[in-house]
Amino acid sequence: MIGEISFDALKNIQEQLMQKLETSGIEMQLSPREKAIITFIGNRPGCKSGDIASKLGIPSPTVKRILTELVEKNLIEKHGIGPGTNYSIK
Repeated sequence: MIGEISFDALKNIQEQLMQKLETSGIEMQLSPREKAIITFIGNRPGCKSGDIASKLGIPSPTVKRILTELVEKNLIEKHGIGPGTNYSIK
């Protein structure tokens, strides 16, 4: 499938992300929302905060706060500034 990722590939990506977090000891310190956001970003690199908020049903200000915290924890990378800002897994 061009432009789409299979369910098995998404599941594999999610498992790899969780293994990485568990190995680093950070997984236990993350809230369910933080885990959901990290998984979302892992499945959709280059996503924007608005995409995350709408797809996960989390208020936009909350998503932005969590993204800032995840960047500070060195778990995700922020690319760009302003409306073009997007995120990927570190």
